[in-house]
Amino acid sequence: MPPQHPLRALLPPLEVMEKLGYDRCRCLQGTGVTLQQLDDLGSRITLQQEQRFYRNALDLTDDPLIGLRLGEPFVPQRYGLFGYALLSAETFRHALVIAENFGRLTFSLFSFKFGIEGQSAWFALCDPPLLEEDLIAVYMDRDLAAARVDFSAILGEPFRVESLQLPHQGRGNAQAYRQYFGCEVEFGAPDARFCFDSGVLEKRLPQSDPDSSRHLQQQCQMLIAKLTAQGSFIDEVRMMILARPGYFPDIDYIAQRMEMSTRTLRRKLKNEGSNFRDLLEEIRYGLAREYLADTQLPMEEISSLLGYSEAGNFSHAFRRWSGISPTAWRQNVPLTRPRSV
Repeated sequence: MPPQHPLRALLPPLEVMEKLGYDRCRCLQGTGVTLQQLDDLGSRITLQQEQRFYRNALDLTDDPLIGLRLGEPFVPQRYGLFGYALLSAETFRHALVIAENFGRLTFSLFSFKFGIEGQSAWFALCDPPLLEEDLIAVYMDRDLAAARVDFSAILGEPFRVESLQLPHQGRGNAQAYRQYFGCEVEFGAPDARFCFDSGVLEKRLPQSDPDSSRHLQQQCQMLIAKLTAQGSFIDEVRMMILARPGYFPDIDYIAQRMEMSTRTLRRKLKNEGSNFRDLLEEIRYGLAREYLADTQLPMEEISSLLGYSEAGNFSHAFRRWSGISPTAWRQNVPLTRPRSV
């Protein structure tokens, strides 16, 4: 099955195109994506739709290096749970392991790998998609620019590239690449990769919270499992509910996304011994207990991850589920179960 990405993957590059003076309608022409759909962030787009958007960006700007600009808004927070797992990793090495393991949760069409050779480390984009050469270059430039932005955010300081390798010959813009990344560039390489000082790998990250990162990685693993799971109907509904971290849709939205009536959705859940409200409550309560037990996330952030606009609303719901406040539950955790180590 061709890969699909969340519709929100188009929002960062759309912001760039709008700042360059191109309206959304022109950028989305021929994609089949409407302006109304941009508000439905649970939607997904096909590779063909995404490819048409980037073809439009290339044609409208007539800039072969437009991919570099389009990658700059992809800060870690854009990736939801995956991004927070990166930010809270203990060291930069741990962050790269997370990127390698859970790269499917980004908006990239490449797989990620990293390694060490002597005093240098490298991070590479591998397994390029079968697309036209100029579009692959746009995607590659976008992801390299995004990686540099993300690595700088994770490190809390500019990510310094010692050298860059690119598979193409520069497409007549060799010097522009050198100026943009501030390093030597080797063209005609087997893959696209950053090379950097391996000493950075052991740098402790400014937002390091290993417990939180470990738990968020568990959530990333669950999301990846849901992408390919062939389980029960309830599992399909769970996947839809968990599709967008921090957003918990109502039953009408889920029914629409599953191309059935709300009545049919209720009936199918009932046939499997469940109902939508109980399922939603079960998911939220389960996630809440994991966040409280296995992370040091503040209540405000847990509330946001569970889809509550205010911490007070989360606290009220948690009292209803458990009979005590989330703060009291967290304080009592050591009496009932060990924390993750």
